[in-house]
Amino acid sequence: MELFYLPAYSPELNAFERVFRTIKHHEMPERTYPTTEELTTAVEAAFTRVAARLRPATGQELRQAA
Repeated sequence: MELFYLPAYSPELNAFERVFRTIKHHEMPERTYPTTEELTTAVEAAFTRVAARLRPATGQELRQAA
């Protein structure tokens, strides 16, 4: 086992940050939603689109984190 020092905030070392950046800047260009339900729907749709693009590249099913 090896231990590595990581800075307090290091998004470049977290693979999910790249996915989140894509969702935030490209999949959800609208910044305001009139209701929580509409925001939830938009977030779920954005994650679904990104997941559909990632699945063929990895050949694996994405699973929900713990």
